[in-house]
Amino acid sequence: MAVKLSSVTLSLRRPVRGGSESSQLSLLQEYIEGTILSSLEDRWVWDLNGEGVFCVKDVGNLLDDVFLPKAPIATRWIKYVPIKLNVFAWKVHLNRLPTRVNLQHRGVLVSDPSCPICHSEDEDLAHLFFRCSLVTDIVRLVCRWWNIAWASIDSYSNWLHWFNAIRLSPKVKDLLEGVFYITWWSIWRFRNQVLFSSLVPRKDVLFDDIVSRSFTWCRSRCKSNFSWVSWLQHPYLISL
Repeated sequence: MAVKLSSVTLSLRRPVRGGSESSQLSLLQEYIEGTILSSLEDRWVWDLNGEGVFCVKDVGNLLDDVFLPKAPIATRWIKYVPIKLNVFAWKVHLNRLPTRVNLQHRGVLVSDPSCPICHSEDEDLAHLFFRCSLVTDIVRLVCRWWNIAWASIDSYSNWLHWFNAIRLSPKVKDLLEGVFYITWWSIWRFRNQVLFSSLVPRKDVLFDDIVSRSFTWCRSRCKSNFSWVSWLQHPYLISL
């Protein structure tokens, strides 16, 4: 079929019949009347940013808007720790870890929902990271190490409120937040070893592992070349 828009004349393979077919043709001619086709070649146009140019970031933002849950608290990102720990802390914030209670909510058959570390309560996220007796002891040691007052905390939101009230310089406070991320990650790793490892992990070295691991990870990502001694004795005085 060939169409010449200027004179609205058509060359068809067969004559147009009357009735509805004729009325449809008339409607089509009305729609395309005055249309001028460009001689340029067809091309793809990207509509997500208004610039017409494809950008991977636009795709990421679109996927985040569609698939990621919306939360009233902005995502926190600490540059002093590995990406995997930032992602892990994000899962703690959104309660997206496969604790025994969360597995039950998803329909997974769990024979014993209690905490595998202390067995005093069902293992939900708030208990595992904030109320478990082992975690309480470890956080007390972290607070003593950083010379900050410890407080009894039973949820992530309460921890965030308590943490925001700590008075430190912004960079040092980010460093401390990174230490908490490492603490949570170490506790989760310890918990998994209790459940799945043939060797029983040692509670008495858990805090020492947190201190040494945080020194290695944080120091490698800081411009300041602080020493192991200063990290042990007064990390809150480190100049970043």
